[in-house]
Amino acid sequence: MRAVPREIAQRFAIEFAGNRVGFSGREITDYLSRYSNVVKPYDHYGFTPKREDLFVEALYSLLPKEQYYALTDLCLDPPPMRYAVPSEEVRRNLLNQLHSHLNVEPIGMRFSTLREHTFREDWITAYGRIIASPAAAITAARTLIETAFKTIIDERGVVPDRSGDLSRLLRQVEDVLQFNRAENQEEHRILSGLTNIINGVAGLSNQAGDRHGLVGGEGIDNPTIATLVVNASGTVALFFIERHLLMPV
Repeated sequence: MRAVPREIAQRFAIEFAGNRVGFSGREITDYLSRYSNVVKPYDHYGFTPKREDLFVEALYSLLPKEQYYALTDLCLDPPPMRYAVPSEEVRRNLLNQLHSHLNVEPIGMRFSTLREHTFREDWITAYGRIIASPAAAITAARTLIETAFKTIIDERGVVPDRSGDLSRLLRQVEDVLQFNRAENQEEHRILSGLTNIINGVAGLSNQAGDRHGLVGGEGIDNPTIATLVVNASGTVALFFIERHLLMPV
């Protein structure tokens, strides 16, 4: 994916950080830092930068896909701002200009409730449980995957499997996102690996998570295993979330 063209970035800067419109300087860095921690905090500058210039600089510190996520969200659901929020018509025009520069329009970003940065926040929350309660971290990790899968399936117009079997949900996600299990052997091996990860997470959750426990109330108390589960869950879910957001319906 290519970076957002300079002229498009500048148009966004004018509408969202121009004269008496949009963000304050601090709001610019606060908003864009939601998409990556590489965005420099406002206090880093030590002086008062021009807001339009700050917007463009902070935007280009993001990866290309993060740039598109941030600007798409800005058009669809702008946060509170110190100055006037651009009108819906202005935001719609900006969004059309933004997406016209992609090879394939990311229709998923227009309607999906999923966002990588919010998923990452939940992932961090699960990660924070590992030391205090490995079993709770495993349960949270499984819930993250299940919720992400069901949301993708539902937003693609299919009824998600309700059995609680993650392997069935995985196959549904593959199908709605047009993974071809038969024609591409390399892809098939990757998908088999993903299936093993998902089944492993589900098995650990069923045996040792908060909801079930083990015989005599014993639970998994090994942070290393919990770390493996949480990392695998987040990696797999983000893989499918990105494909969902960037793939046409």
